[in-house]
Amino acid sequence: RDPNFGASESVMFSKLFFALAAAVALADYAFIEVTNPADVAGKYGVGLFATFSPKNSTRDRTRFVIAKEKYACKPLQGVRGNIAVVRRGKCEFMKKVANAERGGAVGVIVVNNASEVYEMSGFGGKKPGIPAVMVDVESGEKLLDAIGRHIRVTGRIVRFERPLFDASIAVLVLMAVGTVAGGAYWSAAKERDGASRYERIDAEAEDSEEEEPAVLNEYFAWGFIVVASLGLVILFYFIDYLIYVLVFIFCLAGAQGLYLSLTSLSKTVLPASCNRASFTLPQLGQITWMNTLVTILSVGLAVLWGLYRKASFAWILQDILGIAFLLTLQRTVQLPNVKVAGILLVLAFLYDIFWVFLSPFFFQQSVMVKVATGGNSGEAMPMLLKMPRLMDPTPGDSLLGLGDIAIPGLYISYLLRFDYETDNHWVFGDSFSSTRSKIKGAVIGYFSVSMIGYVAGLILCDIVLIATKMGQPALLYIVPCVLLPVLILANSRGNLQALLAGKGEGANGAEMPKDTNFSMDSMSESKNLLRRD
Repeated sequence: RDPNFGASESVMFSKLFFALAAAVALADYAFIEVTNPADVAGKYGVGLFATFSPKNSTRDRTRFVIAKEKYACKPLQGVRGNIAVVRRGKCEFMKKVANAERGGAVGVIVVNNASEVYEMSGFGGKKPGIPAVMVDVESGEKLLDAIGRHIRVTGRIVRFERPLFDASIAVLVLMAVGTVAGGAYWSAAKERDGASRYERIDAEAEDSEEEEPAVLNEYFAWGFIVVASLGLVILFYFIDYLIYVLVFIFCLAGAQGLYLSLTSLSKTVLPASCNRASFTLPQLGQITWMNTLVTILSVGLAVLWGLYRKASFAWILQDILGIAFLLTLQRTVQLPNVKVAGILLVLAFLYDIFWVFLSPFFFQQSVMVKVATGGNSGEAMPMLLKMPRLMDPTPGDSLLGLGDIAIPGLYISYLLRFDYETDNHWVFGDSFSSTRSKIKGAVIGYFSVSMIGYVAGLILCDIVLIATKMGQPALLYIVPCVLLPVLILANSRGNLQALLAGKGEGANGAEMPKDTNFSMDSMSESKNLLRRD
């Protein structure tokens, strides 16, 4: 026992932090480095060493060979002094490595039959004394093809220490949280400025380009999950062909989202004269210069990403298009109440669990993983945010699916609108909040609670990812963290029925909450504020 334990909370937490950091800061990882021939030279990420093999590098420029017994289920011949490349299947991993060692191999590369890699394990018997790693099917087939075509392929298995936590994960979390918060703020523009459904004023029609958002119902929530599941199964079988359709759809959605986002931004930050300057074209009529410039920029970035989506800089364009799409989705699509939001979140929660963890029992492999990795097409799924790993010498990215942002984002956007409608908010300081009566005793709004839950869900997902060294379905952790605290808090405040029915937005002719009392002066000020926008 530390005699100083408990003397100071700051000392206690700092000691705990550094103890955990020392325990889990680094982990032994491996990659394959091919030095010859030039057409396949480079680094190939393979993840972790087998649990039963030593974690050490092999000599540089060691020859890679294909064993005659390609599954290595029998003692190998012709591999002495070389690295044996064998296929997965027909016998245990430990047996393959032991047979290669008996033949004199100095290392083993197991080619997986899927797009992911695992930490190979084995039990019983004497542990082999040579390093063994697994490579994914795409990289493995490329390696096997090179060995078959060339007289001599050389390289090595390299051990390195990689931090379990990569800074790219934190950047991705910040991107997701910023997108959800920004989309919610945009979604609640009318409620924030006093243009609730109880007090619509004619001045709000001033901006005719922005249409009223589509409001989803519970039938949509059920239908969405059914259609998404059917679509996932179709993609599972035809991903090698349909991946190009998804690339095209992402370009269209990203360009439209970027156009609407930039158009709205220009109206907010630029003088009105800049947005009204126009010219006339035959058959098209009057067109503003701002819309023309924004259209060229939006379409140009989408086309640039489509043409160079495999380039090293493409992740920047992909994230811009993805974030713009998500912001626009939160602005143009709304949930009417927590009842519909809860149905959608719970169904999405079950959807993630089934298609990631249970689908292998029916489809022999994870449907979600195959679709997410693009199958054997050589393409990557575009519907995600990505960030290159910053502390890793091997190629790779930290990833987060757009659905893990979009679905919680719609729910969190509703909560912000509810908070503004009922004056129940400590969120986004704004001038209009001073004109509305406050709930007695400042309280944290449901939006803030859900945002804290969203951050906690993402962090929890990352902790499990680091601990298991396997990709995780983020909604598995996000949904409970954003839904349960809000329901518990609302029940304790007596607001649960209002949230479930959507009364904060006047659903079904509900009256304004009793705590809200508008005077004629505040109505007049709210009109002036809206017109000033």
